[in-house]
Amino acid sequence: MKSLRQIRFLLDKDLRIELRKKESLVSMAFFGALILVMLNISSGIGRQVDAETGAGILWVAIIFSSVLGLGRVFSREKENGCVAALLISPVTPGEIFVAKTLVNFTLMLLSELVLVPVFYVLFGAQLSFSLLTLLPVLLLVNLGFSTTGTLISAISAGTRRNEVLLPILLFPLILPLTALAVKATAATMAAKPFAELLPQLEPMFAFCVIFSAVGYLLFPFTIRED
Repeated sequence: MKSLRQIRFLLDKDLRIELRKKESLVSMAFFGALILVMLNISSGIGRQVDAETGAGILWVAIIFSSVLGLGRVFSREKENGCVAALLISPVTPGEIFVAKTLVNFTLMLLSELVLVPVFYVLFGAQLSFSLLTLLPVLLLVNLGFSTTGTLISAISAGTRRNEVLLPILLFPLILPLTALAVKATAATMAAKPFAELLPQLEPMFAFCVIFSAVGYLLFPFTIRED
């Protein structure tokens, strides 16, 4: 119970800061929407796209925009010297990892509330998909991306080339998750029954479990300052 209170405290603190300044959220939503507009122009305005192409376009916009939010996860603590204060506080590194993961998860979900409607306006006229069917795909990708990204963000935050190192380390790790997400999303956009998404959703769930455990175990070694 105490651990849950501490995680909630860290989560509320970070979300209040993010929602007050709106730096990460606005940049994520704007950048993702800009990618969708550019891809719409490059593919031909009003041109019909199939389900697989549409799914790829949607996830390119979500993944690339979400990296912007990851870059700010630990940069504020590093800049202000708050990491040492966190480490000597009663909060454990595992609780910090869970709280930061939930912050990333929430920011991704909020940005998707903008990006999915923008995608539907630009590309969805020829596609028929249910948001209820798409929701579990979004949630699993958000969780897998957030757990992996939080760990990699902690690794790269202390380096001089954080902005470059973060995507270089992150993208190869989330490639299987992204490929499965594109297949599952393409199935939803082709109006296929939910049962046909299970071959993709099951390994996506396994990815989330594995990287959540790995991130939780390795995080204390990545955040400590020598």
